Amino acid sequence: MAEIRTRRTSAVALAVTAALAVAVTAGCSAGSGDSAKSTDNAAHVTPVSVLKASVPDHISIPSIKVDANLDTVGLDSSGAMQTPPFDKPMEASWYKDGPTPGEKGAAAIAGHMDTPQVEKAVFYNLKQLKKDQEIDIRREDGTTAVFKVDSVSTYKKADFPTDKVYGKTDKAELRLITCGGDLTKDRHWDSNVVVFAHLTGDISPSGA
Repeated sequence: MAEIRTRRTSAVALAVTAALAVAVTAGCSAGSGDSAKSTDNAAHVTPVSVLKASVPDHISIPSIKVDANLDTVGLDSSGAMQTPPFDKPMEASWYKDGPTPGEKGAAAIAGHMDTPQVEKAVFYNLKQLKKDQEIDIRREDGTTAVFKVDSVSTYKKADFPTDKVYGKTDKAELRLITCGGDLTKDRHWDSNVVVFAHLTGDISPSGA
């Protein structure tokens, strides 16, 4: 699994490995977890610009049928973001040294597009996301942080824009990252797909 090193730009080390290059022999990570439960959240979302810190434990992206639990990853000894576990291809991983989803800053969640054992992993369809589609992150405090997609970009791993993806922001934003692009001769993906999204509101434990 290739990886891109990033420099730490703040105490929370938002500069994580620029891609969690999920490129192994056969690929990355992605796809759909369990079937996505498409719920009518619109009536229950309270507009907010930022939330208090709370560890995320689940991600739902109804438009691409992602409904998955969240693990955590940190930095390895080389300063690169750890790769999500290969034995949990249908789960994604939150970068625990950065902000939690909903806090001010760019929270990062990475997942496999595929693995040598799984053709379509949790973020297989990530590149199909469109502007304004919804991403819901459930958190341990019972709230669900609701994000809307701003854009989806694919970057060559050699030219990964670390500052743009992980740099400081005064808003509550989200980055979803997986592999993409083309396979190299040694069967690694040469690019990363990055989804940029911003917080629009939250759903309280009562659903009110």
